[in-house]
Amino acid sequence: MAFVASHSNLTAKVDPRMVDSHDMSWVFDAGKIGLTALIIFAVVQVQERNTLMAAVLVSIPIVSVISMMWMNHEGQSATEIAGFAKDIVWLIIPSLLMFIVMPFLIERGWEFYPALGAGLATTILGYFLMIQLMEKYGLAA
Repeated sequence: MAFVASHSNLTAKVDPRMVDSHDMSWVFDAGKIGLTALIIFAVVQVQERNTLMAAVLVSIPIVSVISMMWMNHEGQSATEIAGFAKDIVWLIIPSLLMFIVMPFLIERGWEFYPALGAGLATTILGYFLMIQLMEKYGLAA
């Protein structure tokens, strides 16, 4: 099947089977960005009505799942994707520091942004230490 575009002095035929997949990669990238924005928007909308339900939605590893689907779509092997998933498991541990430190500090009178900053700093330190441990003990994929 070919598409034909014509103008009074010009006629062009385009066969969709001949379009290079690299030419359309920006469309796929734009779709990934759009989907990510839609997920964030949906969670914010749910949070306005039900904080617990929003927390459930955020706790679902949707970013990890979508990332693995994109990795598969882009041709990475199942072994590479499995390694990615194993690395995520180890990195969940330091990511929990954020959700322990921030509420702890807010409950002790800290304002939101300083508590958020301290939680993020603790998490970054935790990631650094965990990556060091993963590399030292051969846990990284």
